[in-house]
Amino acid sequence: MTAPDVVDLADRPDVAPELRLVPHAFRRAFGRPAAGVWYAPGVVRLLGGAVRVPGRWGAIVAGDRRDDGVLELVSVNRPTERAVLPSGDVPEWAAPVRGVAGGATLMCSVDLPRGSGLSAGEALRTAVGLALRDLAGVAFEQETVAPLDLPGQRLLVVDTRVRRPEPQVERPFVRDTDDLGAALTAYHHAQQPDPEQDVVVRAALAAGARGASLLIDPPGRPAVALVDADLVPAVKRAITKAAELPPRYLTIISTAT
Repeated sequence: MTAPDVVDLADRPDVAPELRLVPHAFRRAFGRPAAGVWYAPGVVRLLGGAVRVPGRWGAIVAGDRRDDGVLELVSVNRPTERAVLPSGDVPEWAAPVRGVAGGATLMCSVDLPRGSGLSAGEALRTAVGLALRDLAGVAFEQETVAPLDLPGQRLLVVDTRVRRPEPQVERPFVRDTDDLGAALTAYHHAQQPDPEQDVVVRAALAAGARGASLLIDPPGRPAVALVDADLVPAVKRAITKAAELPPRYLTIISTAT
């Protein structure tokens, strides 16, 4: 407890369970309560980022300030792989925040694998940036993601489970239609998809998806399909049947309300 009338975030019943978990892990690791908890959603970057749709999965960090200017990061999932910045030796999970400066000790949880299609690294970087802004006064402006209204439709994000170290170069693309499904398919054909991404797109379209495309989210090779809600099971079956590795799926419901 920081004061007799202050309840540790880890013990507050009014805080969502997933937001209590990380402060609890912080207290268990460091023997003191976290000063705050911060969340940033994973984002699907459609059409090369021209359209950005937040998911309900993302990154959560909890921690407190330190006065030595050091940023210490600990992962809930990899507690032995600590990152201390600035440093040239940064574990892979913390690579997205390499170069970030500020004094804080933070416990981090990212419930998305890197490269799965929801920019997990960007979510971690944003959550850490928000924490440093509040704890250490580091300037940080969170990018606003405008709501996208897709009534009766779903964004089916497909993690092909393929990871490759080579960067996937994005080619220029100019959208010339308001139809999101058609734009996704046109974007896909304008790029250089890896075979696994192309298999997903072809299978999704053949099963009735309104449109589909690769997603740029290194080191993964994910894809996305815009699907009518009632067709999601059939599209999943078609993709799973066509793919060499069983994919992982995230279904996003996007509304403007």
